[in-house]
Amino acid sequence: MRIYLSIITLVLTLLPVVASAGSLADLMPEQVGEMKRVQLLTGTEAQDEVDKLHGKALPAEASVVARYSTPADIASGRPAEVWVSRVSSEREARRQTGDMVHKMYENPRSPFKNPKRTDHAGNAIYRFEGMGQAHLVWFKGDLVYWISVAPDGEKVMLDAFSR
Repeated sequence: MRIYLSIITLVLTLLPVVASAGSLADLMPEQVGEMKRVQLLTGTEAQDEVDKLHGKALPAEASVVARYSTPADIASGRPAEVWVSRVSSEREARRQTGDMVHKMYENPRSPFKNPKRTDHAGNAIYRFEGMGQAHLVWFKGDLVYWISVAPDGEKVMLDAFSR
């Protein structure tokens, strides 16, 4: 009897963690406008990508990375990328977003230029240009978003992800 209670307790404890990790992948539709999802990274694979991008381990409870392409994007080698991390709280999401935006804005060697703040669906979106793409950064609740996309795909990506 005691072992069954231990197993039930363990399952109930882990259930929110499993549901939480799965729900991030659910944020990534198969298609956005004309762009089809060509890659989906979840779990430790996604977190490793996030950490590699930043050159250090970032505090996140879960992450997901998706890449979207049209045939033209495949030819150019520049798919759209969507990075989402769930952090410990809305406060932490705001802090991480502010940190990223500040570093992009203040670093004279940053490849990200022409900063602009805009609003979309009630979210404050921080937009930069660089490497032939628009880069859109924001947070909503405990989620931190980063989208890199060709400028002509910006609106469709915001409509899909900033709701």
